[in-house]
Amino acid sequence: MQLLATLPVTVLMSAPARAGRPALVVVSPWGADPARIIAAAGGREIGPGSAPLARLAVLDRPEDVVPAGAWAVMDATALASLCGIEGY
Repeated sequence: MQLLATLPVTVLMSAPARAGRPALVVVSPWGADPARIIAAAGGREIGPGSAPLARLAVLDRPEDVVPAGAWAVMDATALASLCGIEGY
């Protein structure tokens, strides 16, 4: 529920994802494993937990996330900061 409330704001505030920066990876709840999709882009999950439709990650190759099965990927530097994730 929280994701559905914050996703529109996140989309409006977000820019394209950049390598080495926090990214929001939006995935299908019935599709491929989000951890596998993120790993395919040379990334790792960050954050306090996971949501059914999105994961926070740091990616080496953000352009590889959608071909690996994600619906979308966007910059999440501000969102990560709101979640208490620092150092990026």
